[in-house]
Amino acid sequence: MRTLIALPAMALALILLTASAPARAQCANALSPPAQLDPGNAFDLYEAGMAAMRNDRMDDADHLLRSGFAQLSDAPKDASATLEPMMLGRLIEVALQRSDLTTAMYRMKVLRERLAGKPDHPDWIDKVIKMADLATVAEQNRVAGSDETSKCRSFGVAVRSSARIRFAFGSAVIDEAARADLVQIARNLDSGGATKILVRGHTDARGNVVANVALSLRRARAVIAALFTIAPNLAGKLTAEGVGSREPLYSGDDEDSYRLNRRVEFTFPLPPKSP
Repeated sequence: MRTLIALPAMALALILLTASAPARAQCANALSPPAQLDPGNAFDLYEAGMAAMRNDRMDDADHLLRSGFAQLSDAPKDASATLEPMMLGRLIEVALQRSDLTTAMYRMKVLRERLAGKPDHPDWIDKVIKMADLATVAEQNRVAGSDETSKCRSFGVAVRSSARIRFAFGSAVIDEAARADLVQIARNLDSGGATKILVRGHTDARGNVVANVALSLRRARAVIAALFTIAPNLAGKLTAEGVGSREPLYSGDDEDSYRLNRRVEFTFPLPPKSP
């Protein structure tokens, strides 16, 4: 198994700071095959994509890997199950290297959902997911509460939008930066047409289990109160739930893991599928 092609620290810093990402993508075209598929089977295309990445030819790598992803259905079932998360992981890396954060976010959502309940995959894939999660906080907050997530349904992604509302450790106070994100989230929820929206608060693993459940509920209620202030039409549509630390996204004991696990999620009904 090949090891992770690590992003240089400076490149990652630029990714986190850049505001000039390419035009916004949707989930469907984040993984759509190129107009002209590269020839070869999924395995050969994966290797060719890796070679392009090593030579810093990210546009070529993206084309090759999307071609390979489109041809996974032709591979033997067991081999395809092994190769698919690796292909998605590399596609996320490529999107990050190209500063295409929206595409990286959607690819990350698909990969995370595909790996749910499947711990048997290379460690480097978890590192890529975490890297993308950190890099796409603004993008995730932009779409949180909207029906854009429904465009991921064909890839098996649940309609659950995570928002990175900023809370200090042990606190349910929303800071000013988070309130700016909640303005966009309130607009998304108000325009989406859902009449029942579950707002689920989460904590990191530190602290007492019972206290964490209570804290996560206070956080969910604080978010709902802020949303009502911004969009009064949401009154009666939002319900708070405190999950505590029961559903961590990351198992690490580092500050990044703690910060990413402290989150609020919005779950709402799917809009009808288009005919």
